[in-house]
Amino acid sequence: MVARRSFISGFGVLLASACADGDPAQNEPGATAPSFLLEDFQPKSPRFGEAYGVEEFRGSVLLMPLFAAWCPDCVACALLLDGVYQEWLEEGLNVRVMSINSDDGRSSRHKLVDVCSFPLLQDTAEANVWGQLQGARDDHYIYTPTGVLDRFYDYGAGQRVDPLSAPGKAALRDAILKAGA
Repeated sequence: MVARRSFISGFGVLLASACADGDPAQNEPGATAPSFLLEDFQPKSPRFGEAYGVEEFRGSVLLMPLFAAWCPDCVACALLLDGVYQEWLEEGLNVRVMSINSDDGRSSRHKLVDVCSFPLLQDTAEANVWGQLQGARDDHYIYTPTGVLDRFYDYGAGQRVDPLSAPGKAALRDAILKAGA
């Protein structure tokens, strides 16, 4: 019995130390942006047809929503976010927007292309960037100019980005400014 308790106790310590390595999860503030290469399918993007990732946006605050092109809410958010993004650029804010479309949204991606002008990258089963980010549809990530996650909006937990209402736009702008824009 003592040997069993020692084993269980030792296993618990090992498990606790493995989980407490100090690195935040990819959807926790302080996490470094994951490295990946995905193809940009937005014809209005300067890098249309090229594969790149978040490194392309170092030096600017990056707002990165996860959209599923088949989702009407995601498409509506992309439309509204594009208008807000254009306002930020006119203000001279140092911010970029880039979205990652879900792997299962591949056949509907024209819906996103039609409503926004910011870069749209296509996730794949092999890259599984959504999985790396521990993200889901309509989650939004805000990275600092150095590529560190400053703010995570977890749509499933009720943390919605609202680029339609004045308070929602102001809150998003404040988060962008706080991140260094």
